[in-house]
Amino acid sequence: MSSTPQELEASVVAAQFEEACSDFQIPATRAAAEHILTEFRQLPKVLPICRYILEQASSPMVQFQVALAIGEVAVRDYPLYPLEELVQLKNYMIEYCLHHPKLPKYVRDQLLSAVSLITKRSLFDVSDQDKQAIILHIKQLLSFDTEHAQVLGVALGNALTDQFSSTKSSTVGLNWEFHHKTKTFFELHMLYPLFQELATKLHAVVSASSINLTPLPTPAPPLLTELLVLSEKILNWEFESTNTKPKLPGTFARSTDNDDNDFEKENGPTSVQATSSNFPKEWLPVLGNNEFIWLYFMADELVQTDDALSYRCLQCLIKLAGLKEDFFNQDGNAIKQYATTMMHGIMKMMTRISNNGVEPEALTEQGPQMLGTIQMAHRLLENIPAGVLCAISEFFQFLNQIQQLTICCLHGTVSDIDEGWISEACDECLQTWVTLANIVQPIDPRDTSFRQGLSESELHHLAEYLRSVTYQVVEKYMEMQLERAKLVVNDVEEEDEIESGIKDWDTYGDQLTCMGTLGRLNPHQCLAHLQRLLNDRIHRFQLCFTDEIAANTELLLLHEQLHWIILMTAFILADTGDGEQPMVPDSIMQLSGSQAPDQDQVVQISNQVLELLRFYSSFGPNTVEASNCSPRVAETLIWFMERWSKTFLLVNENDYGFMSPNIAKAFGQPGPSDGQGVRILEFFIEQMKSNFMLWNADPDVLSQLVRWLNVCGTSLNLKATLVQSSAFPELIKFITSNLEQLPEAIHNYLVQTIGTISSGVNDAATRNSYLDLIFRMMEERLGSILHRPDFTRHFQNAIVVNQVQNALDMFDGLALSCQFNNTVTIFGFLSRFFQSFHQLMEIYKDVPEVQLSILQLLADMTGRLDMAVLEKDQKQGLYQFIMEIIRLYGAFNHGKRRLHTQEEEADRPYEDICTVLVLLINVMASEFEANGGGFNNQANIPTAADNGLVPGVADVVLFGVNTIIPMIDMEMLKIPNLCQYYVKLVSHLIEQFPDKLTGLPAPLFDNLIASLEFGIGHAIADINILTLQAVAPFGLWATQQKYNKGISDSVKRALSKLLGELLNVLLFLHLDASVVNAASDALLALICADHDMYGGLVNQIITQQPAELQPRLLNAFNELDQATPKHLSASPSKEMTQIFKDSLLVFLMDVRAVLRVK
Repeated sequence: MSSTPQELEASVVAAQFEEACSDFQIPATRAAAEHILTEFRQLPKVLPICRYILEQASSPMVQFQVALAIGEVAVRDYPLYPLEELVQLKNYMIEYCLHHPKLPKYVRDQLLSAVSLITKRSLFDVSDQDKQAIILHIKQLLSFDTEHAQVLGVALGNALTDQFSSTKSSTVGLNWEFHHKTKTFFELHMLYPLFQELATKLHAVVSASSINLTPLPTPAPPLLTELLVLSEKILNWEFESTNTKPKLPGTFARSTDNDDNDFEKENGPTSVQATSSNFPKEWLPVLGNNEFIWLYFMADELVQTDDALSYRCLQCLIKLAGLKEDFFNQDGNAIKQYATTMMHGIMKMMTRISNNGVEPEALTEQGPQMLGTIQMAHRLLENIPAGVLCAISEFFQFLNQIQQLTICCLHGTVSDIDEGWISEACDECLQTWVTLANIVQPIDPRDTSFRQGLSESELHHLAEYLRSVTYQVVEKYMEMQLERAKLVVNDVEEEDEIESGIKDWDTYGDQLTCMGTLGRLNPHQCLAHLQRLLNDRIHRFQLCFTDEIAANTELLLLHEQLHWIILMTAFILADTGDGEQPMVPDSIMQLSGSQAPDQDQVVQISNQVLELLRFYSSFGPNTVEASNCSPRVAETLIWFMERWSKTFLLVNENDYGFMSPNIAKAFGQPGPSDGQGVRILEFFIEQMKSNFMLWNADPDVLSQLVRWLNVCGTSLNLKATLVQSSAFPELIKFITSNLEQLPEAIHNYLVQTIGTISSGVNDAATRNSYLDLIFRMMEERLGSILHRPDFTRHFQNAIVVNQVQNALDMFDGLALSCQFNNTVTIFGFLSRFFQSFHQLMEIYKDVPEVQLSILQLLADMTGRLDMAVLEKDQKQGLYQFIMEIIRLYGAFNHGKRRLHTQEEEADRPYEDICTVLVLLINVMASEFEANGGGFNNQANIPTAADNGLVPGVADVVLFGVNTIIPMIDMEMLKIPNLCQYYVKLVSHLIEQFPDKLTGLPAPLFDNLIASLEFGIGHAIADINILTLQAVAPFGLWATQQKYNKGISDSVKRALSKLLGELLNVLLFLHLDASVVNAASDALLALICADHDMYGGLVNQIITQQPAELQPRLLNAFNELDQATPKHLSASPSKEMTQIFKDSLLVFLMDVRAVLRVK
């Protein structure tokens, strides 16, 4: 029988296609082959040829590539084919997979992906019966006797779930509205029936395997694998019906492309998922079925030997463990049955972990199981009310097993140096206990919601139980850290980490915070344990000063162990109190108040640490005894004092409903309780002086010492007493006279700290006397460098350059201490050196580090000075000086080539340019006065009435912009920090001085507009907002110009570019919801500036869209026009802008849904 011309043509094309597939697998010919395969997909009416190739193909690569082509072409050319033909092709591919059981999995999955794409694309064109046939097809395949058909049915379910999901749907050129509607339809009408079929089949497979008691073969049966993969996908589905976070239409979820077997145990734990699950209540009959839940526990036991499948099963169980009370429609019996089932399953898993071995090696081997199990327990305890849990008879047995697992994890972390599975599971265990601790001892005592359903007796029983458990956990944690200290002493990598400046109170902050919370549940026993440890280690440490053998064998270990005991004590006794006055924890206060003065554990352990500080500080810097002391322990002691002082020292009794008389007496203020806090503060001053000298070569210890001093000088309870202390003047004299003996790294912060504290003195004469000491020290420091006879010969010597930088760093520290009550004094001092700084800028024109120091000084000075208290001539002098420094900087750096790759790798890329930008931002932000003078009163400089800004600011900013912007290119703006500073400067410039823009040189103006375009489309929302906040005033200024002088051609071009880019972002690109308000203001201003230009852009956008969308878009734009004022000669009213914003939101909800494409 002769072939038809169509078959001949198909056979020729098929031969070329197969040859290209063969060449695609050879690296040398891959590019050419890929070009041929791409051209094939562009052929008109190519689907029949695809089917022909598939019928004839035997090569897996040919089958895969033709399946890929079918999926792409079927969606792209969907209107060109009769619906019946596409449905037939879809059914043919399913039959093809069914009748080719030897197909490689990747080929089968690609064919099913094409099936799913056609199903999705045709969803709203087929009949209701055909829609239902999708699930029926899967049901039919699952009913077949052959495993291959059943695997195919589940694999088809997997492919459909991927294609209809938010995260794994293919990028095929369909708009957001279509994706959203198909997902919603699938979720409402297909996902639950699919899940029911899955549950039925999984039950059959797991039950059969459990009855046979046969070990799982390797690799795992394909049917079980597909069922668990599909389970994980469905249970992690992002439901639209329960999503409480509003989403802007056109916002696509981030795509994920996880392979079915991508889990590798050796890679360690991944990020934690949400702690609760939001399923529709219609799913309750299945998810609330305890047999169904138990099914996954059975499956988990079945797949233990397969890491990837076991991990997937765990993810399903973790999701099931996150069901909340309201999912069960407040049915108390159903909630209790669910919690009981979960509890039994989790206990079974914990028992299995224990039976498999609790040594670190065995726990690491069970890492995913261990972490998953405790995550399940944590979610159950977090989401089910305590009253329900306590009513379950096995609840405390359940908690006992969690405790055993916690102890095992803590023991295992000693050797878990890489902080992998065991450490992650340990953290989860501690968080689990904190969840329970919040029931009996809430963070906010007013919040009793965690105790819902608990009777007083149940609460008491739970509290007593937790007190016992938490003491054991705290004790084991300390045992672990003391044991680990032995490893640290002998571990070179750990020593390197210590020397790198990474602090344990930061690295282990979350763990220690948990331990602090748990320790406060049973402070009596926990503090007693810490007291014993502290007494023992201090005694052994002191022995080292008289016993050389003990010193040689024990000293390093004692240092490390003392460090951890002090850390733990600090976290139990006090909170960080960042940004607020930390209170003495209630349980600590109650413990102290319940004990006799001579037996008060809180006072005793605090005094133990204070005594250790005294002992540590009692040696001279170069003594033999000092060599026995550790800078690590010294730093930890001083860190303890910083944290403890904020809470306990000079505690204010009026802040508490109940005050322990022991704490009030030992550490409180003078008065009724005769508190000894002032004496301790004076003791602290002496210890500070001793430690400044003892550790004068260790910047880490000294930096912590300065932080402690800063806390004493700025904390609400301490600052007044510190500056009034008779010892304070001596402290200031001591620091200023010994500063040169301290490392340069701390000079800036130390000067800033003593400047800030001195400025807190109420008496002006005393305050100025302290500041004079600082001024004299700094003047002598700079003078000793600049006035040395050989300075001009040796100024480029590295030592001299370093001295100059250090002096400038100290001046910068002083600038950072500026505030309202010292601005005049400090500015008066700093301004005396403007000429010297100018000379240094010129002398060191080839030394960027010195230039940066001067720029940083000016940036910080303008950021901290209170301009309102400066005289007119002082401000003029400052502005003139800033302009001169910027001029020199520009002259020295203009045209200098910089390697972008090197700058990107720096800690702070383009630090000098960033600093100039910050300087100009600060100058602009510093002047909001009603009156003031300037050094340039030409007509183009604003008067005080213009924008409320002092004349002179415009000069500085425009001069700076003219200097700095030519140095910045688009590549540099990809660096987030620099871009943010730059956009902020441009934003403020346009907002405050829009009328100055037309006077800028054309290249500079074009650069500004280009940078605004860049900012509108930037990936960071904050930069979008800053940019749009600049565009809005520019548009309003242009609108006013339109009615006054008219708009120049350059401004019209700028408006057109900005409006075009803004419309592009609003309609076609990703848009963060937080940007909409700023975008609305900017769009309104740009439309009002030039209605005709806007109309032209809108017509262009509409005509570029498919004909079926054009009426909808035209109507949407017309609706938006109704809310847009036609004539706007002044700024729009609040009512006008709100109406426009509301209309724009409606507009975006409508048009982005069809214009945003994936």
